[in-house]
Amino acid sequence: SQLEQDPTMRAAMVAASRLYDLCGLGTGKSGLIVLNSASFGPELLGPLWADATVRVCADGGANRLYDMRQEKWVPDAIVGDLDSVRADVLNYYADLGCAVERVEDQDRNDLDKSIESLSRTLADAESIRVVGAFGGRFDQEMAAFDALYRWAAKWPIEFSLYSTGNVATLLSPSCAKTHKIRIRRPNEGPDCGLIPIGCPCDEVTTTGLKWNLEAQPLAFGHLVSSSNSIQDDLVTVQTSHPLLWTATLREGTILATT
Repeated sequence: SQLEQDPTMRAAMVAASRLYDLCGLGTGKSGLIVLNSASFGPELLGPLWADATVRVCADGGANRLYDMRQEKWVPDAIVGDLDSVRADVLNYYADLGCAVERVEDQDRNDLDKSIESLSRTLADAESIRVVGAFGGRFDQEMAAFDALYRWAAKWPIEFSLYSTGNVATLLSPSCAKTHKIRIRRPNEGPDCGLIPIGCPCDEVTTTGLKWNLEAQPLAFGHLVSSSNSIQDDLVTVQTSHPLLWTATLREGTILATT
């Protein structure tokens, strides 16, 4: 697109600030993607499901949803190469009106395919939430992080990853100059981290943390702000390069209505 190709146009569209409310509900149109992971239960999925505008299962994520025995939860679509979803599950949801999108491309994972599907069906979304991103296979966790980086430039909305006990999002300078993260205590934190997983960050400045950074570089083999601690109800981050924000979530129902 012209936006992706024109750096001047991209720079002009960068917001002065962006507010992230990772544990808030009712923040606008949102898409939900359910992954095939045992790292979450109905306590976490329920509020996310109720708040979502469009709900997608990434291939075997439909198995996980079905096995929760929540009959009222019927996804809008099951997306992927469909090598993981069980036949009985696929037929069950298809009979209830769920769309089935088979995408054979083996160079892309099912999460990426699901995001692309949402980019067509919910182009005006304000956020995409992915549940089940942590706690399973390490390579699939890395694929979830890769999706954050892959889509940051193509679809500059809020993408967040969830599992029981964890939430993460990408703070990209292509989206905002200052990232403001609303903290909903006691549900969120106190443990947090700023992880330069995609590339080194030349300068990072923060407020609201126990160990704040002041124009400091973050990089693997140098400094990684892991095991930091949230001090204030609003954390701000300015970063020269894309940076992963992570925080702990209290077990149980962790999301709140704004």
